[in-house]
Amino acid sequence: MKNTKYILIILFFIVMIVPLSAQNNSIKGKVIDSQTGEILAGANVYIKGTHIGAASDAKGNYFIKDVPIGYSIFICSMINFKKIEKEINVSTVDNLEINFLMIEDELKFSDVVITATRNEALITTIPVSTEVINLKEIEESNAKNVGEVLKSVGATLVKSYGAIGSLETVSLRGSTDAQVLILIDGQRLNNSQQGSVDLSTLPLDAIEKIEVVKGGNSAMYGSDAVGGVINIITKSTSQKNTLDYTLTGLYGTYNTQVYNASIGQGINDFSYFVSYNKTRSDGNYLYKGFTDNKIELKNGDTQSDNVFLKAGYLLKDQSRLSAFYKYRKSDNGSPGSIDYPNASARNKIDNNHISISYEGFSVGSFAFNFNGYMMKQEHHYINPESWMGTEESIYNSRSIGALAQVFTDLNEIGLLSYGYEFRQDKLESDQLVNGNSVPFIGDRQRNVHSAYFQDDWKYDINHSWKISAVPAVRLDSYPEESIGSQFSPKIGISLSHDEEWRGSIRGNIGKVFRAPTYNDLYWPEDTWTKGNPDLKPERGITYDFGFIIQFAKYGSWSIESTYFVSNLDDLILWAPAEKWMPTNIAKARISGIESKINWKGFGDLISIQSGYTYLTAKDDSNDPLTSGKFLIYRPKNKVDLGINISYNIYSINIFYNFVGKRFHDAENKIEMGSYELINANLGIKQKIEGIELNFRLEGNNLMDKEYQATQGSPLPGREIRFSIGISGNLNVL
Repeated sequence: MKNTKYILIILFFIVMIVPLSAQNNSIKGKVIDSQTGEILAGANVYIKGTHIGAASDAKGNYFIKDVPIGYSIFICSMINFKKIEKEINVSTVDNLEINFLMIEDELKFSDVVITATRNEALITTIPVSTEVINLKEIEESNAKNVGEVLKSVGATLVKSYGAIGSLETVSLRGSTDAQVLILIDGQRLNNSQQGSVDLSTLPLDAIEKIEVVKGGNSAMYGSDAVGGVINIITKSTSQKNTLDYTLTGLYGTYNTQVYNASIGQGINDFSYFVSYNKTRSDGNYLYKGFTDNKIELKNGDTQSDNVFLKAGYLLKDQSRLSAFYKYRKSDNGSPGSIDYPNASARNKIDNNHISISYEGFSVGSFAFNFNGYMMKQEHHYINPESWMGTEESIYNSRSIGALAQVFTDLNEIGLLSYGYEFRQDKLESDQLVNGNSVPFIGDRQRNVHSAYFQDDWKYDINHSWKISAVPAVRLDSYPEESIGSQFSPKIGISLSHDEEWRGSIRGNIGKVFRAPTYNDLYWPEDTWTKGNPDLKPERGITYDFGFIIQFAKYGSWSIESTYFVSNLDDLILWAPAEKWMPTNIAKARISGIESKINWKGFGDLISIQSGYTYLTAKDDSNDPLTSGKFLIYRPKNKVDLGINISYNIYSINIFYNFVGKRFHDAENKIEMGSYELINANLGIKQKIEGIELNFRLEGNNLMDKEYQATQGSPLPGREIRFSIGISGNLNVL
């Protein structure tokens, strides 16, 4: 077992150094709208099965160097246009010029995703149920962070603990929040200390889109991907020789203020994007106390500063070097619960995240991607009202990671992707009571070595129908003997159609796991609690099957439904034994159906998104007190509805969410009532002298409902916000 990591490294580099030789040439051309004759900037032209390609510039031109000699399939893709494939024989003599005449796509919901298979693919062709929240949908929502924007996604439940800036965690398909893997540009945000990610700490100003891959995915991403994977994709740097800018300010109820500013520019082969976000709120809303009298929440304020920088450089061989830096500093009140309010506890966080990537390097039929990153976070919790006196908890965590990926197109065998990943999580922690250090988690380090292999195989039955199979397997090696090596296989199969209508019938089955956290393993022993270093990983099998269909008749439609099941064993449950401690005693069976119908019509004047999730999540253990009971915080029913209307310079967006009853305790004795929310906004966009002015009026919880997403944490009533912004671009060259 100790030699596993060395075996993985050796095998990986054997694959990488396979000697290859190839002659290369170049190809260039234009991308044009076939109906209007207008040039199209930002279209992607690339060789199928590789990362060799280029984007069309502001004049619609693309240029690809070092194209392999021989027959290759070239693909041109762009949002709202049909993808074009051309088989081209590249010779050793001619520098080819190939133009692409793009045809507008009447099917408006054909998003391109990468997270589900690590390869670019239409959402209707992949075996995995995936939901995409694009930039337009983010801008139309009232959301100010990732947690808020995910509330309308099917089969998700976002648990909020207060106003803007308060803790927000997400569950997918009945999972716990620690069983959902959160990525940013493919990099893991879940760390080894506590497992889950606070989504309120991720503002939206630097985000291009969010891909939500539902169902178990440990075969691709390792630990934590039990309920699914959420990949937050940051904004691309500009390819144009112009300077783009935005500036917005928002003010609302509870003295809520949000300010965003960004600039982006392309300078020949170099490009950059910079954004700044400042968020603050008093959070002093009223809630109903035990005697039905109104009480003002104390210590619910938040303030944070966020900086994001991204830059890229296109090399002569069309490979790309890019980097980003993300910084966050926040100081939030920690008001406690209704039962145990706290008027002075604070959470102070200082977070740094840097990433460097090199993508598109190719040797013959092999394409390579490399990525390295480091995240550092200082978390300082201060509670002057602890029963012990003044309590301080200090967590200094650092994560470094590296990922090397290889893509090989073997035609009939499929597009192979495989790689090696290293992750080191290091924690330095301390706890002070009245200034004196007491036993705590201490200093911990976890090095995880992983290797994965996936084949994206397709067979064309005829011009319209295609069978796809995506088998994948991953091996993760952990330093703790109780965890050891985890082997995670999975396979997904789909039968898809792509002609006058698009769609597929699809299914998946695979093994999943979640490694125990430092808190689970090493929590210090005191009078009441202690960790358990002998914990095994949570394990299980997940499977699903369903369909998606998209067609254009009386508008553009997308209809989707999926049945899913998770059988989970060895779940980690903190429960009283000789002391309150975690053990692998819990089991669960979770099943349900998620469905959604989206429609756009009248020339995109109106769009409607509707979704319904039915969930049954029950304890599957032999405990007579809990067996057959519903798992806590898993509502049986959830409904989401969005209506968007855009006419001329005006827009109106209305959102309805219903969350059904759920239980707060394992024995189902404490029931929390259902709640429904209506949010809306009215916007005006007016262009004057090349500058776009944006005005918007937002309303959250318009019915002023009293509700709690988690027991003891009341949420705000009606909120009204107003924002104004400007955006435009300058030709600086």
